[in-house]
Amino acid sequence: MSKKGFTRKEFLKTTGVLAGGAMMSAPSISRGSNLHRAKRRMAVVGTGVRGVSMYGRDLRNNYSETVDLVSLCDINPGRLRVAQEYVGGDLPVYTDLEEMLQAEKPETLIVTSRDDVHHDHIIMGMKNGCDIITEKPLTIDEVKAQEIIDAEKEYGRKVIVTFNYRYPPYRAKIKELVMDGWIGDVKNVDMNYHITHSHLMRYMQRWHGQRKYGGSLWVHKSTHHFDMINWWINSDPEEVFAKGALERFGKEGPYRGNNCRDCAFTDQCPYYWDITQDNYLNTLYAEQEHHDGYIRDNCVFREEIDIWEKHTALVKYANGAFLNYSLTADSEFEGYTLAINGSKGRIEVRAGGWPRKNGEDITFMPNKRYSDREEEVIHVAHGSGGHWGGDPIMNDQLFKDPDRPDPLKQQAGIRDGVMSILVGVAARKSIDSGETIRIGDLTDLVPHPTRES
Repeated sequence: MSKKGFTRKEFLKTTGVLAGGAMMSAPSISRGSNLHRAKRRMAVVGTGVRGVSMYGRDLRNNYSETVDLVSLCDINPGRLRVAQEYVGGDLPVYTDLEEMLQAEKPETLIVTSRDDVHHDHIIMGMKNGCDIITEKPLTIDEVKAQEIIDAEKEYGRKVIVTFNYRYPPYRAKIKELVMDGWIGDVKNVDMNYHITHSHLMRYMQRWHGQRKYGGSLWVHKSTHHFDMINWWINSDPEEVFAKGALERFGKEGPYRGNNCRDCAFTDQCPYYWDITQDNYLNTLYAEQEHHDGYIRDNCVFREEIDIWEKHTALVKYANGAFLNYSLTADSEFEGYTLAINGSKGRIEVRAGGWPRKNGEDITFMPNKRYSDREEEVIHVAHGSGGHWGGDPIMNDQLFKDPDRPDPLKQQAGIRDGVMSILVGVAARKSIDSGETIRIGDLTDLVPHPTRES
């Protein structure tokens, strides 16, 4: 076995020219040449942590030469004022999205609001002439997804879904290996994803604990994973059968209070968390909850929690490949194990853990009957910045150089966003009904054996 290492710089140099003439670009919201383009006017709706940091202050600090952030919008006036100060203090702010769009006339609307209202904000943005950059998931169910599909056709705008899980260098390397035919035709994928107890606790405390707001972790979290797999193997999901269980949180819990600040069991509950010790979160959320009732430190044992902690699914793809997937959302380990099996070989990855490593190893094992390659361990270094170096790469493409070549098709559009959520939607429906759910029955998008460019 040989071991081959790639630095981030070397990897990007390699992948930057990959199949350049043969690949079509993913959806771009740019207009004309970078050399002569004026700053693009952008606005943000939704001022949670992601909205005010990654798409607020960071956007202003890092991309002010190419982007003019013109306004912020949120239904919570208190949080809006905190966000305004955090981002820069001089931005116009609005509690009414349509009023903001008509007054400020941004070219692009960045959607970082709660998952269940993404569709409203995306559609309103398109109706008012905006292209859209939206956080994942695109939306939470098939009805809302169809409304977005129809609106894109009606208004002729573009929607980009920020799947930053596509951009870490080692994940892009996996895509390159599959595209280059190292494993041949994909036959089977195994992904076992794990979330730590503390990570799951945060979901259970917030609106994510109710399906009507976040679609369950099948959609809010797993949409990342399903999108990666759809992208890696270049095919659409076709059928889903799933199981799930809630065993520790919600009504299964032994204690119950209004929230962590107002609870008689703080000395006994293993999930007690004092939000007031975090000045930023306390100011952004707890001090503003009287405006809209959103409680950031909710009781993890409240009875209205109706999502699952453990999840398993079998997914059949239109190209004949199978996916065996599990999300264990109450674990001692944060990360995943991955195996992609093909007609010529196998790729394996064990990613994650703490402390954070300086990169990931991709193990390639050839099928000697059909491949003349040798077994290799390819080490790819993480980049600097969030999500293992993926965030800066994605944001540079979004905000600095939107016309750059995209040979790995990392930038995602509506079809990518819809196909990623429909696996989770189908899994929910399968758990509730006990039946196999067909993806083609959920929207008017027909699953393709090979994904569209």
